[in-house]
Amino acid sequence: MAVPSSAAFANDLSPIQAMLRLPENQIDLGKAKLTIDKMIDPSIDIMANLKKIDSMVANIQMGLLFNASSPEKLQVLRTYLYTANPWNGQRPYQYDLADPYGEDISHKLLPSYLESRKGNCVSMPFLFIILGQRLGLEVTAATAPEHIFVKYKANNEGWINLEATSGANTARDVWLRQQMPMTDEAIANGVYLRPLSKKETVALMTDTLIEHYMHKHQYEKAIEASDMVLEYSPKAVNAMLHKGASYARLIKDRFINKYPRPDLIPLEERSNYAFLDRNSRLWYDKAEALGWRMPTEVYKAQYKQVVERARLAQ
Repeated sequence: MAVPSSAAFANDLSPIQAMLRLPENQIDLGKAKLTIDKMIDPSIDIMANLKKIDSMVANIQMGLLFNASSPEKLQVLRTYLYTANPWNGQRPYQYDLADPYGEDISHKLLPSYLESRKGNCVSMPFLFIILGQRLGLEVTAATAPEHIFVKYKANNEGWINLEATSGANTARDVWLRQQMPMTDEAIANGVYLRPLSKKETVALMTDTLIEHYMHKHQYEKAIEASDMVLEYSPKAVNAMLHKGASYARLIKDRFINKYPRPDLIPLEERSNYAFLDRNSRLWYDKAEALGWRMPTEVYKAQYKQVVERARLAQ
């Protein structure tokens, strides 16, 4: 698929839709991630960054023996990314403890990670997967609450979890559930811990674009993008939550900020208010029906403590 021109990216979802319509074996996750990132930052040069990725793959392949096994490829990829060595110019890729939540959306973009070598649970697993797939590894994305990690399968064995924010070390399901509480319903419904297809991974990458639209107060565009995600990834609870939140923010902008009480809303506008209110509730209800639950304040506090301990240990 040809790389779209810069003019095609202005609030136009067609570049993502075109990728999602491709057969699974024709989807290039590197190009997909960069295409989505360019919709957030039009200055991104897709081809230049693809060349960087190709150069990284070539460097990694130099460290592989002929007919290297999947475990051997995995170990060389780990070493290349997370250990200071001549291949990476003594600059390993690290978790960004200054912005662990990726609150600055630019820190979730792949070119930013490639440049700074400081990432988060969005940029880090996606780069690992992009490189791994180019090396012939069977790797894909999976999710936990507010988190993305890597699924890896060697020699047709079962899937193994890899935590890209921690040296791509293995992480058992039980450990992930202790760190990021999730309901049995969410797991049974395939919301969390499940290896995603390439189309579902592209849909997951689109979360950052939806966040960008919401930060720009482009709530209708966020709803449109969420609908596109849900078409190809029906269990994407983040898209449901983004959609519900976008309807809620439209209510605030169009009604709450203008009318102190609901009974002051003009009669001709009340049907629109009811529509927005109904949809805001609907999409939160759909997420909850699949097993999603709002993160507790206790969990948030515990995570902050983990980040602070890691920062002090540097």
